[in-house]
Amino acid sequence: MATDAPTVVAASGEGHFSFAPVGRRRRAFARLAGESAMQWAPKWRRLVAGPCGAGAGPPCDFVEFDRVVRGMLNRISTENARFLLPLDPDLRGADAGDCAPWWATRCAALMLNHYIQVIHTSRCARGLAMRSNDNVLPEYLDAVAPLLARSPQLVKALVAWVARLLHWHDLCWPVTRLLHLAAHDPRDRSALPPHSLGRLPPELVTGRILGFLVPPTLPEAASDQEVGVPAALCACWSNPAGKKDVVAVLAHLLLFTPAAAFPQLSACALAMAEATLQSKSSAEEEKVYLAAAVVVAVAQRIETSLVAGPFRRTSQADTAASELAPPPAQLAMSELRQELACIQRLEGLLVVAAHQARTSSKLSAFVDSRVLAATKQARQVSDLAASADCLVA
Repeated sequence: MATDAPTVVAASGEGHFSFAPVGRRRRAFARLAGESAMQWAPKWRRLVAGPCGAGAGPPCDFVEFDRVVRGMLNRISTENARFLLPLDPDLRGADAGDCAPWWATRCAALMLNHYIQVIHTSRCARGLAMRSNDNVLPEYLDAVAPLLARSPQLVKALVAWVARLLHWHDLCWPVTRLLHLAAHDPRDRSALPPHSLGRLPPELVTGRILGFLVPPTLPEAASDQEVGVPAALCACWSNPAGKKDVVAVLAHLLLFTPAAAFPQLSACALAMAEATLQSKSSAEEEKVYLAAAVVVAVAQRIETSLVAGPFRRTSQADTAASELAPPPAQLAMSELRQELACIQRLEGLLVVAAHQARTSSKLSAFVDSRVLAATKQARQVSDLAASADCLVA
């Protein structure tokens, strides 16, 4: 049986304590004096000002880009994050104040591959997303939290890669096909029945409605790429065992991502879990495990915010957080109400799906334990919210 690296307790500058492998923690402290924004900013700037387009598009190849991002992921900690992360939009090929799409897509693929490997080498983290001596992924996510809080484009790319690995697009194609047919209906719109989607303007159907019903998409360059990290990512982790690791990473993202990035992550995760439970083609155990993991993670996040208090009215201040301070993790009051209603509905669907899977003997003991944990956590947070006056509409 593999043994985990020894751990030590380390104190941050604000008096908080965290666990990390001895080797990694020692290396992080040894490098901290040498790491600086003056050292890493030029590296990031060169990536978006390469020979192929001088910042107007992706580089000729991603060798240097992958090397820098992997170097950042291997070195980063909560102590040196402000030096290593490209927090300035100009360092990320700024596009409307955020990452360029190619930058976000490639960086998200490298990040996700790194985090999945962390889960793959620590099986206890697959069962339960929590801070422990044996689970270093929460610390990794704490370190990159400032970047996630400032870059919705990067969060969108992470969700898009997760959706591709879990084949969410396969569940959405009937709805997508129906809307495209409605948008291109050759008949006169005035002659169609009042309830027909074809009566709506095509630009409204494809430009506004469809975007709310399908998962985020990746740039065409990423979809067509046959070599490199994105292709290897999908090849290695799209099998049934690999999907459990992907779901575990998604649960960690939901639980430990900053509040500014949480609404986008949770909306996609809840929609994907609901679509999976209602699908007739998905494998019983896979869809039950995904929904259980999402319910547990979102319920734990709500419970943390309920217990922490006091409540923030909005999340507008999240994106303006100081570079020296970690972005807020507590959810706003309006977000808590919305998330609570969603997990209550999803928990009901999960109970029905789990019962059907048990009846047909298609549910392992491990997944069944996750269902019980999800049911307990959802009902626990519902009772806690019912006793909190601030969540009464």
